[in-house]
Amino acid sequence: MTSGFSDDLLPQFAGMFLNRTDDYAVQRDSGRYVRVGSPLTWGIVRAHLQGEQTIGTYVMNAYGLCRFVVFDADADDGLAVLLGVQAGLANDGVSSYLEASRRGGHLWVLLDGMYRASEVRRWLLPYCPAGVEFYPKQDEGCGYGSLIRLPFGVHRRSGCWYPFLVWDEHQEQVVPVAETAAGMLQWLAISERARFPSSVQAAPVACSAPYAEQRTRQHTPIVSHSSCATVPTFPYASIRDWCQAQDPFTVIGRYVALNASGLGHCPFTEHHRHGADRHPSFRVYPPRSATGSCWYCYTSEHGGNVFDFLSRYHGLDARTLWRSIQSGDIA
Repeated sequence: MTSGFSDDLLPQFAGMFLNRTDDYAVQRDSGRYVRVGSPLTWGIVRAHLQGEQTIGTYVMNAYGLCRFVVFDADADDGLAVLLGVQAGLANDGVSSYLEASRRGGHLWVLLDGMYRASEVRRWLLPYCPAGVEFYPKQDEGCGYGSLIRLPFGVHRRSGCWYPFLVWDEHQEQVVPVAETAAGMLQWLAISERARFPSSVQAAPVACSAPYAEQRTRQHTPIVSHSSCATVPTFPYASIRDWCQAQDPFTVIGRYVALNASGLGHCPFTEHHRHGADRHPSFRVYPPRSATGSCWYCYTSEHGGNVFDFLSRYHGLDARTLWRSIQSGDIA
């Protein structure tokens, strides 16, 4: 079965399956994933769809919002189990889409907007039977959270890619929904999205065009549009509020490898001999106030809060950095 993807389909794919675009993970030959620590680009997505590399996406974005949930059954009877889950969801008016996997299957529920992880978990987790994993595994505020392999990518361990399936009553078995991956994506693009029931208190973030359509630039980061209606994607009114909500060990730990005591090698090498911090002189510690200092370099005798760190690390002035944080480009 061939992929048949063209660049015109990349925004459709991103709009359905990419939540977090400021970071992603790459699958190794062992099947394990390694976080990259840099933004997704259209070139990376294209390479995934062409089978050149395989990437995993984080189910929550930087603000704890989701555009899909996944039931993951890793067992010989995984597809059969997920067909049962699919039937239960359908009985309650929730559409879902079955994808084969190396050891079973994934059942995707594509949402009609962006919702907080805690809300989708409260709504859909009760449908998850024992022995099946549910994504997102965490509520918002729990860091990066879990990730899952993006559809249509070659599993590096098996060397195969896996189709979306439907039950064929005549053959009495599941069959691919189309002959090519591109056909499957087009089928998914016009399929129904799940809406929250009125019994669940949810705050949707409805974006009509969730990703910038910069299809031809190999190294252009995929960024979210800021024109979202109903509820702002960004929940912090000021830099102070944002700083107060951050865990400095988590944020700075994305850029600096820290030990259990918060010590690491300083990333600002201009103040270190030979252009490198050979002996760890950089420390992260809990701040005493919302915007208080939380890091310090003993060599340069400089420190600051989380916002100061990101400003210096990325070489951005306060206004530019704040806009980048609000848009999700930096987190």
